[in-house]
Amino acid sequence: MKKILLTAVAVGITGFLYSCGVKTADMSPEKKAKIEEIGETASKKLLKTLKGELIEALKRGPLHAIDVCSKKAIDLTKQVEQELNRGIKIKRTSFKYRNPKNAPDEYEKDALAYFEKAIKEKKPLPKFYIQKVKENGKTYYRYYKPLKVMPVCLTCHGKLQNMDPKLQTKLLKLYPQDKAVNYEEGDFRGVIRVSIPEDALK
Repeated sequence: MKKILLTAVAVGITGFLYSCGVKTADMSPEKKAKIEEIGETASKKLLKTLKGELIEALKRGPLHAIDVCSKKAIDLTKQVEQELNRGIKIKRTSFKYRNPKNAPDEYEKDALAYFEKAIKEKKPLPKFYIQKVKENGKTYYRYYKPLKVMPVCLTCHGKLQNMDPKLQTKLLKLYPQDKAVNYEEGDFRGVIRVSIPEDALK
């Protein structure tokens, strides 16, 4: 689990797709580059922040690492948002989420389905996905960075029959409706979503 967030960066060709009726032609190369720059910076900053906390916790064992995910992850995400400023919002989400607070909304489901479609068709996993959405009357660009399951992730997200009983008991207590188990190495885990207000691109 030590490298769960550091090494979970997907590789492959660049994928760029717009939803909600927005066409590629409607996006200038400059705006596209700015969205990608902000999205990458934000997602990498979050990964680095969470990784630091996890490494410290792992020195005391996997059970302590779970405490980081259950008690600190969302607060650390908010901390990164504040550091980035400009109204940028970040979220980790997946179809197989562990914390109900990370459940995907309809736009996020569309993004997750986009990556899963590529996998189903045996295509390289796209590097990112972008949507243009309206929220509360404001325009936002959502940048999604895909994450894959690495070997070390299987400690807490692998097959239940292979999981440490104490670890499994603690996970069940914290997340009675846990969906984030029974993964195998290389599986698509989910995404980091970076929501960027249009005025942040100016």
